[in-house]
Amino acid sequence: MIEQLPDKLLRLLSIGRLTFSKDEVPSLLGMSHSAFEDASQRAINRGRLLRPRRGFYVIVPPQEMAYGAPPAAQVIDDLMRYEGAPYYVGLLKAAELHGAAHQAVMAFQVVSTKRMPSIPYGRGVIDFFYNGTMPPDELIERRQTAAGFFSLSSAALTAADLLRYPRASGSIDAAASVIGDLAEQIESAAIASLRGVVPTPTLQRLGYILEQVGAAELANDVDKAIAGDGRRIELDTFVATPQGGPEALDDRWKVVVRRPLELDGDSQEFSPRMG
Repeated sequence: MIEQLPDKLLRLLSIGRLTFSKDEVPSLLGMSHSAFEDASQRAINRGRLLRPRRGFYVIVPPQEMAYGAPPAAQVIDDLMRYEGAPYYVGLLKAAELHGAAHQAVMAFQVVSTKRMPSIPYGRGVIDFFYNGTMPPDELIERRQTAAGFFSLSSAALTAADLLRYPRASGSIDAAASVIGDLAEQIESAAIASLRGVVPTPTLQRLGYILEQVGAAELANDVDKAIAGDGRRIELDTFVATPQGGPEALDDRWKVVVRRPLELDGDSQEFSPRMG
């Protein structure tokens, strides 16, 4: 009896394979490309297979069919290797994985050196943000999943990115609230590593917010990293144009503040972790 594609996919799952490329079809599945094209479309229609990018396939385990896909963290490493692009999981998704999100994050947010459109994935979406240069290894963590590993921005890089990519969190208040929760996990030494990786205006905003949420020692570290290079900037870049009304210039950070931050929960005093 000829083994059908669903059985072949289950066999791959049994050896720990969640993904494969079109080029691997003959060796992995023992099928011609033409036979696979017909069978794969039926598997996709039945929810057993995904094709998030042309030529790249994700097997949907039976226990994940209700969700439409295995967790994105289990396949992102394979996907970005297929794309030939460095990456890290970042922004609100990283904050959630660091235990600092205020609500469930629907988009799986990824920062990469390759410009890529958002990808529908199961019930959610993989959303890409562009950065032409990857940060140094000390700002990236490797996290393990049931299917392998993936790259994750450190707490320090996550906090900075939330201000660098405004559309990721939607408002300066939301970003500041998450940064307040992340502060406990930010290592003092990591702040220095942000210099030269994160634009100085982003560091100015980060320093101001850390000061506002009570993370005074981390704010001092940011101040040292900036080393007096800051210029006058708007605090809130989440709006298309600055809001009218009174403005105040924070002399230390050189940021124009047009209204107080509205944070979720009460701010706390934080002590940075060393080393």
